[in-house]
Amino acid sequence: MYIIFTVFATLLTQAAFGQARALPQRRSAETCADPSLAVVWTEAYAPANTAHTVAPRWLLSADASTQFEGDMFLAWQTPQDFTIPFYRLFNPTTTDWILAISTDGTAPIVQGFRDATIVGYAYSTQVCGSVPLLGASLPSRDDHYYTTSANDHTSLLANGWVDAEIAVFVLPLPSGMYSLPLLEEPNDNQS
Repeated sequence: MYIIFTVFATLLTQAAFGQARALPQRRSAETCADPSLAVVWTEAYAPANTAHTVAPRWLLSADASTQFEGDMFLAWQTPQDFTIPFYRLFNPTTTDWILAISTDGTAPIVQGFRDATIVGYAYSTQVCGSVPLLGASLPSRDDHYYTTSANDHTSLLANGWVDAEIAVFVLPLPSGMYSLPLLEEPNDNQS
């Protein structure tokens, strides 16, 4: 009986440690969306609305009043295998825009915001080389800002912005591609 128990305990321990080591698996290329189909997304600021927005570069170029702040990340404009839609929602009272994902397959509902429109597709978790798109909110100005830089996000929070959590997981810009300059620490809680 002791031998059977010892063998059983050994097998159980090996299985448990084997499973623990296997948890942080990386997806294979067959379970990632095709990165060659992703497009560049840009951060822009609309001074008239005191609002930052994120959209594909070509889409923002149509608005002459928009101030480009730089390229930020890659995401898809059409549904891709293994991705989820992310939405832009608008608050007509504050003219603020936010990004949100659906947790149940329907358009997200966020108090005060409406006009949920699918604007892109990305990952729901950090897989396939993706990085978090971090959100920050400045309630005094009714503005949201998104960044893939943990340092920028931390600087915003240290200067009066509030954590708006991870919006979605996106692909980083390829090495050498222009991206947003690092934020300077704002001294008056402005963008």
